[in-house]
Parts: sequence; structure tokens; C-alpha cells
Amino acid sequence: MMAGTKRLARDRGTVGTTCLLGLFLFLVVGCNEYRETPLVRSVPVALMRPVDLKTVEMAIESSLAKRHWTVKEHAGQKYLAQLSERSHSVTVAVLYDASSARIDYVESTNLRYENRPEGEVIHRKYQTWVKNLGEEIKIAASQPGGPAPAPTVPAPTAAPK
Repeated sequence: MMAGTKRLARDRGTVGTTCLLGLFLFLVVGCNEYRETPLVRSVPVALMRPVDLKTVEMAIESSLAKRHWTVKEHAGQKYLAQLSERSHSVTVAVLYDASSARIDYVESTNLRYENRPEGEVIHRKYQTWVKNLGEEIKIAASQPGGPAPAPTVPAPTAAPK
């Protein structure tokens, strides 16, 4: 009876260790695969109501600033903006008119972008960042009286002598 009990305890220990090892391998290997998602190159942003171009520009600028994007260029009805998070960065183009905007993927660094035979993929965080930016633009453009101005960094003042 005693030998059977020891064997059963040893078998349970082996099964438990095997389950833990399997769970660890799943988390390490399996989770990497799910960090990538199909790239949506162009994300439409429907504004709630048509507004003048100046209001749309203010909405885009304030939304970019609020979400920590940096405006690299603004020409015509297009902003080129970049978001840098740790070692990752992404550049998008925000095109707009009085009734809508569109966020287009331009390029990225360290976001696992790949052009595979079945289509383009990118780190899932990209989709979240762009979705949040689009929602922020939509909300800012719908504010009565227009969006709040984009925050600015005050210039340093000279100390009195």
C-alpha cells in the first residue's frame, strides 16, 4: 500500500510540472503570435456634423497633442504626425475636409510590421493608438464652440538680474 501511495504522489508531481511547463511555453510562444494584427492602412473618422476647416484643424491638433503625437508637418489639408513610445514609433498622415478625416499609415519602427503573402500585419497597439486618435478627433470637432486649443509649452523666461 505504501509503495502505491508514493508512486501516485510522484505521478501527480510529474503531471503538475508538465502542466506548468506547457502553460509557460504557451504564454511565451503563443502570446507573441497574438501581438500582431492585420494592418488597417486607412482609418476613416466621420465627424458628427460638418464644421469649418479651422475647427477641424484645431480638433486634429488638440487631439494629437492630447494623445502625445508630434506634428512633423502640416501642408494643405494634411498633417504628418509621429508617436514614439519607448523603442516603438509610428508615423501617420491625417487628411481632412469639413465633414471627415482619415488616418493613413505611413511607416513604423519596432512595431513588428511585415508585408506577408496573406497581407500586411503590425503590432496590435498600432490599431489601438489610431482608434483612440480617431475618436479624440471626432469628440474634439463636435465640441460646442470648437475644441480647446492644443496645449503649448511655455517658453523659458530669463531670471531677473
